[in-house]
Amino acid sequence: MDENRVQGEIVVCGVPFDKGEEEAKKALAKLKADGVTAVQIYCHWNKFEPDTRGEFSFGYYDDMVRLIKEEGLKFVPFLLMGPRYSAPDWWLLEKGHKGLVCLEHGKECPVESIWNPAFREEISRVYRAFADHYLPWDVIESVQPGINGDYGEAIMPVVGNWPGAYHTHRGFWCGGEDAAASFREYLEKKFGGIEKLNQRWNAHYGSCEEVRPFLKAFCPSLAAYLDFLEWYHVSMTEYADFCMKEAKAAFGEKPVYLCTGGIEEPEHASSFTGQAKAAAKNGCGVRLTNEGNNFFENFYLTIHMQSACDYYGAYLGLEPVGPILPEGVAVRTYGSAAYGNRQIFHYYGNLYGEGREDAGHIVRKYKDLIGSCKVERKVTMFWPILDSWAASAQVSDNIRLAISEIRKSYDVNVADEMMIEDGCLEKTRVLVMLDTKVSSKKALLAIAKWVKGGGILLSNCHPYDETFQRVPEFESVFGINEDSEEVWGHSNYELKESGWMRSLCGCSRQHSMIGWNKLDDTVLPIYENSALAGGENGTALSYCAFENPYGKGKGIYFAPPLDLDAPADAIWTPSPAFRLLLEDCCRAYAGEEPMVLNEDEIIKTRVCGKELVLKKDHEIKAVSLS
Repeated sequence: MDENRVQGEIVVCGVPFDKGEEEAKKALAKLKADGVTAVQIYCHWNKFEPDTRGEFSFGYYDDMVRLIKEEGLKFVPFLLMGPRYSAPDWWLLEKGHKGLVCLEHGKECPVESIWNPAFREEISRVYRAFADHYLPWDVIESVQPGINGDYGEAIMPVVGNWPGAYHTHRGFWCGGEDAAASFREYLEKKFGGIEKLNQRWNAHYGSCEEVRPFLKAFCPSLAAYLDFLEWYHVSMTEYADFCMKEAKAAFGEKPVYLCTGGIEEPEHASSFTGQAKAAAKNGCGVRLTNEGNNFFENFYLTIHMQSACDYYGAYLGLEPVGPILPEGVAVRTYGSAAYGNRQIFHYYGNLYGEGREDAGHIVRKYKDLIGSCKVERKVTMFWPILDSWAASAQVSDNIRLAISEIRKSYDVNVADEMMIEDGCLEKTRVLVMLDTKVSSKKALLAIAKWVKGGGILLSNCHPYDETFQRVPEFESVFGINEDSEEVWGHSNYELKESGWMRSLCGCSRQHSMIGWNKLDDTVLPIYENSALAGGENGTALSYCAFENPYGKGKGIYFAPPLDLDAPADAIWTPSPAFRLLLEDCCRAYAGEEPMVLNEDEIIKTRVCGKELVLKKDHEIKAVSLS
């Protein structure tokens, strides 16, 4: 084991117990030999309390757990209670059961409502009964509550199971009276009365009792929609917080991993930052189900949760979304090692599936790279949650492309509004903000304060707040004032070199349809259009890229389109200017030299006193930095 890492957990699910004891023993022996530490089993509530409340029958799982223990492995129960297929019939028929109701059709789904207090009593009772039975076995490595979603994730139902068995679809699951009551309670607490609510929402409600959850098409304003989504996500986070708290109360010192996944679509109700923060508060971690075979896709899909866990102090495990190739096993192993994650999860079929190459040797070869380790990151990408909510979409492709570009040279994390409001920028030197139209005023003010204290902000945008009002304090970072104008028209801009530029010097001209003029006198041009200034049409001097000293820090603004992946045969000739500016900004202000990739390398990272390299042949190489 690497002396700089805390021993990690390598968990495998899908052991073929259904093929008989002998086959199961062979599979478990193979896992043990390859360095696996534990076996996860989906433990359905209706399998161990099938007929009557209080009459538990653990025999079905006891036989599997006994074999796991005999092989010297540990057991990870995935305690599934929320999904419909895991609930016993006696519970589904009780008055206490309350399914989620969709907002689109008003129809009920038997997946348990996260606002149902009666179900929370069942959770506490069942967790304790399960713990009382298996803790004396001294075999549990960690515990994973399965609280909602299609497969136990801390998200709302997405596609469902067994088409036609019950009402399900992508959408909002807050059409019930319990959800409406929760929404009104949240609004009363947030606004203290209907007057402030109406003012913020530009609405005309007579009282909070008139307010119910609404679809975007029927909301009074953007501010109202963002407040609705805030409540929706807080509700899921609070429910996840309850489940983790109860799991810790039942299982004591055993690690608890909240299962979550998806891409934070607004309908999912999953706030990765909120869930990581709740996990840390309870001394728990998160299992994120998002990975595939490609390093940069995996990085984009997992970096938000990893950054939040790292900042708040929760541990993290990563799980694939489906079939993984042998090279994907190596890529995933590298990703967890580069993050310094405590846990990695594999499906048995991805390691030893019939008709495919055995990938278990990859687990064995690199098992010592899995374990907790702190990674320092000086560059941060802004992750615009409110903007994605407002647009009902993921973060922009430019963010995905830019963060991958940064990652080739530097370890980088991300920060959303909640993290920034909580102070996460204190440990970063460079913040990159792209394609953001709307953000929280608190976060924008916190960014401005951070820049004034010495931070470097590179941006192509100046977001409005939640009520679509300008935030002058934030715009001042770039020297944009009340009279400043964004001017449009095709034009060529000339580079004005500065001492911190190295790569951008090779791009002396930038074509842009967008520029700025009437900026503060403190602003310095990066690309300037002086040819037309003072001409017969009275054109003012304008900049399409500029920098502004702000306190001890600096704001750097780039107005042209970001041609980060434009094809070479595009109608408009793609410009490398922003990519080069990004490179210069990170090199000049991150406080460390970039990592340089060789032709045979995919990615590098500096972790645990070593440079860890993933090569194109999917070998992993560790070189000491000392």
